[in-house]
Amino acid sequence: MLAAAWQRFTGHRVAPKAALVVLAAALVAGFLLVRSERRDARNAEVLETACGGVLPRATVRGLLPGDETWELHGELDLTGPSGRGPRTLLRCSVEWGEYGRLELAAVPVLDVPLSGVRPRDILATRTAKEPDWATAYRSATTQVTAGCPAGLPGYPRPVTRFRVHASLVHDDGSGIARAAKEVRAAVTAVANHVREQGGCGGPAVKPSDVRPPPEPVEDPDEESGEVVPSCRWFRPELLDGRARGRDDREPDGVTGDDADVCSLRVPRAKPANRLDHFAQVGSVSWRGPLLPEVRTAYGAELAALSRAPEPESGEKSYTLAVWAESSCSGARTLSRVTVTTAAAAVAADRADRILAAYLAASDCRAVKVLGKVWK
Repeated sequence: MLAAAWQRFTGHRVAPKAALVVLAAALVAGFLLVRSERRDARNAEVLETACGGVLPRATVRGLLPGDETWELHGELDLTGPSGRGPRTLLRCSVEWGEYGRLELAAVPVLDVPLSGVRPRDILATRTAKEPDWATAYRSATTQVTAGCPAGLPGYPRPVTRFRVHASLVHDDGSGIARAAKEVRAAVTAVANHVREQGGCGGPAVKPSDVRPPPEPVEDPDEESGEVVPSCRWFRPELLDGRARGRDDREPDGVTGDDADVCSLRVPRAKPANRLDHFAQVGSVSWRGPLLPEVRTAYGAELAALSRAPEPESGEKSYTLAVWAESSCSGARTLSRVTVTTAAAAVAADRADRILAAYLAASDCRAVKVLGKVWK
């Protein structure tokens, strides 16, 4: 009976082929099911380990294509007390296909290192080129700068801020503008992981704190026509100056955590002699860790303050430097103001008044004038 049935089946024109098709389809479906399960398990493992395992898995899963296998690249987590001042605190990249990727990174916000403590050294930080790892956030999908009041561990100087940025790129290489809410959630999770591991203290990062990168501006003060903040204390009448014209040199200044510097040229409205068309004013204040280096760099000048010899006559210009110690905004501060004019008498007469105006604008108390020296 079975033999007869088999003979009828094999002798049928369509049945054997149909059966083979059904069997092949079943095998393919089974293979695809197994492969899908393995892919899902692999993808779940990637999400569990990416970025130290802190990513919100359900949210991030919605960002990534479920029909692709995800690969974890560049995993790095140096947060916590064992870190030794790394340039990158945390980094991870989940990639798929040829170009698709979700990248996240957390980096410290570091001041540009000074090559010295003199005004020219500090002013040079304005044009110093930042490394690529510090500027990558500018081309990211979204980013946040978070505070770390207690300071990140492992750095020689206090680091009280860090930045987390994320980029989401489609498999065809184009950026993805949608899913902003989901990317913000991932950035928030990473930022709070860095805060907790670093013992930062302060308020937690919220999704509303995460925003697109700021639009690039070459020089905000030039764009607005405003004087740089560190030079706003000066008033032209302190040196019988006139208003700055279109062709006059712009004030140059830097405001930092440990030093503020200003350098400006003042067109003279009442020249004292035929050479007295412009005066130069410089101001600098140092605080905190820079103070010992300042006393070393200016040792000879500070030692000469008590003598303060009169300037030699016949010079084309005269520079008088005035030094003071004070407490500015609660921090112990050493300040130096220089006045350069074509007439020594003008510098000698106005230097104290200019120093007083500078310190008053800087909210300085308990001022002790250390002395003057001609340069």
